[in-house]
Amino acid sequence: MTHPLRVTHVIGGLELGGAETLLYRLATYELPGIEQQVICLGRPDWYSSRLAERGITVHHLGATSPLSLPFALRDLGKALRQAGADLVQSWMYLSNMLSASVARRSSIPVVWGIHNSSFERVGLPSRIAAFVGGVRAPQLADFVINCSRHSADLHSRLGYSAAPNAVIPNGYDPAEFRPDPNARARTRQALGLDEETFLVGSISRWHAHKDVPNLLQAIRIASNAGVPLRCLLIGRGLGSDNPELIRAIEGALCTELVLPLGTRSDIPDLAAGFDLHVLSSSSEAFPNVVAETMLSGTPNVVTDTGDSAEIVRGHGWKVPPRSSQELADAITEAWRERSTEPNKWEVRCAEARRHIAENFTFDRMAQAYADVWRKVASDRG
Repeated sequence: MTHPLRVTHVIGGLELGGAETLLYRLATYELPGIEQQVICLGRPDWYSSRLAERGITVHHLGATSPLSLPFALRDLGKALRQAGADLVQSWMYLSNMLSASVARRSSIPVVWGIHNSSFERVGLPSRIAAFVGGVRAPQLADFVINCSRHSADLHSRLGYSAAPNAVIPNGYDPAEFRPDPNARARTRQALGLDEETFLVGSISRWHAHKDVPNLLQAIRIASNAGVPLRCLLIGRGLGSDNPELIRAIEGALCTELVLPLGTRSDIPDLAAGFDLHVLSSSSEAFPNVVAETMLSGTPNVVTDTGDSAEIVRGHGWKVPPRSSQELADAITEAWRERSTEPNKWEVRCAEARRHIAENFTFDRMAQAYADVWRKVASDRG
């Protein structure tokens, strides 16, 4: 090949989410001998302008409903030809199936990305695409990348392991998320909170499998137990403009305890301001927010879903999903440690960052993706 390897990412949408964030970081990471661009099946969203600002070409096909998919397929083929794609890296079930069906016609190899470890809350269209993908993976996928061990185990039972595959855990930049006393002070001052307030953060979104009501109940229980806490809700659908969320907050008697901030662009500063981050999900794959907040020196309480416990290891707390009482008990234990054993707490915060910085580096992840791309492209000639 006389030109750089042209890798084209194909994804359904570019809203603010875990897989979308990973794509953004990977596409904007400079890999020697590799050029990257993005095709989005939908309309412009959160990461569209951010990718463009970093010099990444982004094509939007504008598909908004099942009726528009035939046109998206036609336009996808045209976009891949115009891009001169040597390889397609697709993201999630629908994009995997559509990109493979189109790219195969032009003999372009396709690497599938799987970012899910439970079908409990997956919608019917995605569930169908997932099961069909398992049947068709040996014929359509040149390689399958799972973001977590739990994801690989789940999908191997559907047939995905019949195709060449690997687990590549997500990676993170320790320079982006780090302890920052100044950011901590600014965050608390902006929110009108003093240093004595035990600030709990939850970076998530309003979705059934994120189980925000479980978190709200735990916050109320911990407050009743004497924890002087406030909780920040951050993410799509977690703002004061979501009437369902506000009703849930009021129903849990948490109006004075919870601050719904919605989508924010200053996540690293907010993460540095937390005392504790809580993941209350009923299902996950490899939650980025756990690792990112740990890099900020913030311990985590997580539900034992996906690879959450593996990320935290012994540097935080894990509890069963859907157990508000056990979630509250862990929050209370964290507050007591911070209040009565400050030296132990400082060690915990430092070890949380060290664990992620040493075991989940972005450089390692990006190189692993690049190695797969080069091998697949080489195998296909």
